[in-house]
Amino acid sequence: MSTSNQKRELDALDAKILLALIEKPDATIVALAQQLSVSRNTVQARLQKLGGDTLESFQRRISPRSLGYAVTAFMNASIRQGYDKETMKSLAEIPEVIEIFATTGDADLRITVAARSTDDLHRVNQLILDVPGIVRTSTSVVLREFLGYRTHQLLERLLD
Repeated sequence: MSTSNQKRELDALDAKILLALIEKPDATIVALAQQLSVSRNTVQARLQKLGGDTLESFQRRISPRSLGYAVTAFMNASIRQGYDKETMKSLAEIPEVIEIFATTGDADLRITVAARSTDDLHRVNQLILDVPGIVRTSTSVVLREFLGYRTHQLLERLLD
């Protein structure tokens, strides 16, 4: 029995639609329908269903580098027990903090930071260290990206 809280797994048609959008992100619903030999209504309904759980925010497509933030860094942060909500709220108020993940291991959080320069990264690091609940951080600066975010190969597996 299916419930509304249960996530729907992607099928081959979903994968084909998403792969087509990876190839041509500005494709219209009509063009996708023609390319995939399905009705416009089918494509539109599938995209609406994918919208909530599968398709992430458009923000993910905007490069901080194009906005003048040439430095990307990953910060591992340890937080004081009991400060979770206050710490997350304060970190989210720092514009240069672009992602926060709760992690296992030596640190509690993995924070992705964008900065204009290494001097700017120092400033952002100080802002993060001033956040209530942050005990310590360690920072790794990205020197070069060898493989960007991708899902193409995972989608292709759904076609088999």
